[in-house]
Amino acid sequence: MYRVRSTPLLSALLVGLMLTIFAIDTFSPLDMAIAVMYVVVVLLSASMWQRRGVLFTAEACLALALLSYIMTHSGYFSPPAVGRLVASLAAIGITTFLALRGLDARNALLAREEALHKLRVQLAHASRVTMLGELAASIAHEVNQPLAAIAAHGQASLRWMDRPQPDLNEVRCSVNAILEASSRATDVIKRIRALARRSEPQRMELELNQVAEECVTLLWREMSNHRVALMLELAPELPPVRGDRVELQQVVINLMMNAVQAMSHCAPGEAVLVLRTLRLADGGQQLSVSDSGHGIPAEQLPRLFEPFYSTKTDGMGMGLPICRSIIENHGGRIWARDDGQDGPASGATVAFSLPEPEAALP
Repeated sequence: MYRVRSTPLLSALLVGLMLTIFAIDTFSPLDMAIAVMYVVVVLLSASMWQRRGVLFTAEACLALALLSYIMTHSGYFSPPAVGRLVASLAAIGITTFLALRGLDARNALLAREEALHKLRVQLAHASRVTMLGELAASIAHEVNQPLAAIAAHGQASLRWMDRPQPDLNEVRCSVNAILEASSRATDVIKRIRALARRSEPQRMELELNQVAEECVTLLWREMSNHRVALMLELAPELPPVRGDRVELQQVVINLMMNAVQAMSHCAPGEAVLVLRTLRLADGGQQLSVSDSGHGIPAEQLPRLFEPFYSTKTDGMGMGLPICRSIIENHGGRIWARDDGQDGPASGATVAFSLPEPEAALP
């Protein structure tokens, strides 16, 4: 049942419709069951209010139907009029019963959708935490670099200050370098905490190229350990898209990790990962991750995004389904293809597209 947001104007119109039916039923010379039209009022109330409001509206309709009969037939008994009254009261009662049943079904459906949404958020969070565990070495490296720089510049500052003639300009430069390194470490920690935090998605305008660059920073060490060469082809001057930064980072990191793992068999110098963004003709944007692995067999492509289906022997089969759920909730789509021998990365490509911000609004 469609739900209309209740406003004072709609409530006033509903009351006006109820009084109009009462006036026609009471003062019109037509010998018809005009009171049956109260079922329209009951149905409209069910689309605006909850159970209590529907019951109150139904009681008011029943009372007005009885009042109209008393006012028009108080002096004599008319079997046809009684029949019309009984038919009207029965119609109002049956409509109210069905409307309440529909209202209960709608509320139950909304509750199930809310529970499904919470489960989806929890599953995505669990996937991110698992992914962070796989990136522990890369994260440690990204945090260790600025910490090592802070230690080095701190020691340099002490040496400049311990000289017979302290060089305050050099000390100032070292302190500025310490502040810059601490800012880099803070940025890394913020990104890791955002990925690890369990929270509701927050849609806002963001730059897809910036999301891609942040994911590259987190995965740089992982790619170096697997001797994967990165080709970054980011379209210039892309307008903002609307989405949740953490969820989109999760998708991009998952796709990049899959590509790195797909090239584990490659000889040194053959592993190439291409991360590309581009503007679509309809105003949307696309991000793709291509690798130079063995590719994806044609019989596996249709099942690639099915839950619990994995092409890896130790895979859980939940990464790509979660990615699909995230992208579809952003109003986009995700797909995979086997590239054969086309391009520098001739293995497989997984890409997703996002609509322009106006089209992505709920």
